[in-house]
Amino acid sequence: MNSLSVAVIGPYHSGKTTLVNKLQQKLGAEGDVSFFSFKYGGKNITLMDTPGDTDSPVLMASVLSVADAMIFCISPDVGITFQVGEIVVLADTLKLGKGIVCITKTDMSTTQEIDALKAKLKALLKSTSMESMELFEMNIYDDQKIADMRAKLSNLPYESEMITRPFKFAVDHAFESKGMSVAIGTVISGKIAVHGDAVLTPDPFTKEVNVNGIQINQEDVQSTEAGDRAGVSIKGVWPWDLPRGTELRQPKTYKDVKSGKLQIKLSKLYKQDIQDDTKLNLICNWQNCTLTLNNVKKENDKISADFESDKNFVFDKYDKMVLVNKDLPIRMLRVVGYPEIL
Repeated sequence: MNSLSVAVIGPYHSGKTTLVNKLQQKLGAEGDVSFFSFKYGGKNITLMDTPGDTDSPVLMASVLSVADAMIFCISPDVGITFQVGEIVVLADTLKLGKGIVCITKTDMSTTQEIDALKAKLKALLKSTSMESMELFEMNIYDDQKIADMRAKLSNLPYESEMITRPFKFAVDHAFESKGMSVAIGTVISGKIAVHGDAVLTPDPFTKEVNVNGIQINQEDVQSTEAGDRAGVSIKGVWPWDLPRGTELRQPKTYKDVKSGKLQIKLSKLYKQDIQDDTKLNLICNWQNCTLTLNNVKKENDKISADFESDKNFVFDKYDKMVLVNKDLPIRMLRVVGYPEIL
C-alpha cells in the first residue's frame, strides 16, 4: 500500500493547520487531533494535525508515537519557544527522525529572520533524531511550494519491514454502522485481511474478534497494512468497547500488564526528583496510563522501579513508549524519558 502517517506538530501560531488545509485541499476540523488523507505520487498520506495551543504533553506524545514521520512547523515570528524544545525532546525520546522541518510564514518574514531561525534550529536539532531533517521554507500562497511539499512527503522512505511485524491497529474512535462497530485508526505494523482474526486489547476489553470489512479512504479493500489509516468493521462489540487507546493485535504477540518492573532512561534535561509514590504518565500509541512507582533506585541516567498502573496496557518489543509528567507546569520540561518494561 506504501502509506505513511505524518504528525503535523508545532507551537501556537506556527501556521501548521493552514498548511494542512493547503496540502489536502480542503478545510479541516478543529479541536482535538484532526486526520486528513490524500494520495500523491502513488502513496497514501495521512496528516494528523495537533492543536498548537494544547497544554498536554500526553496528546503530543500520543500523536508522535503512532506517526511514521512528522512535519515540524516553526515560524520566524514565533521562533524557538519552550514548547518547541519540548517537542524536540519528545521526538528524540521516541526516536522519530523522519520528516521535514517546515519554516512557515516566509512571505511575512525577512531573509535575515529566516536565516537566523535556521541557525538556531540547526543548533537545537544537533545530536537529536531530527538532526538530518530538511529545513524547508514554506509560503502557503505559492502553489509550487505546496506541490514541492506534497512531493517531499511522498518521497519519504516507506519502511517495508514494518509489514513483516505482528499486526497492530491503534483505535482512535469508533461508531456503529449496519449492526457492526467500525473502529477507525492507524495500522502501526503488520497486515490483516478481511475475515482475519485479531484480539481486542487491553483488559478489560479483551476479546477475540474477526474482521468483517476494511475501508481506506472510504473505499472497500481486502486488506490493510502498516502505515494505513483505515476503518475496520467488527461484529460482536459495541462502539463504547472501542475507546481511544484500545488496540487490535495479532494473537499471542504482545504483553498485557497492569503492574511489574521497569527501567527508565532519563531525559538529560529532566530535572525533577523521582522517588517512591511518584506518578508518571506512560504513552504507548494512543494508550495513556498513570503509573505509580515504588522501590525506586537511581544509577547515573537510569532509574529502576516497580510500577502499578491505573489500568492495563499492551505492548510488544517494537512499541515506541515515553514517560511524561503531565502535572508539571508548562514552563518546566515534562518529558521524563524512555521506559523499558522488564
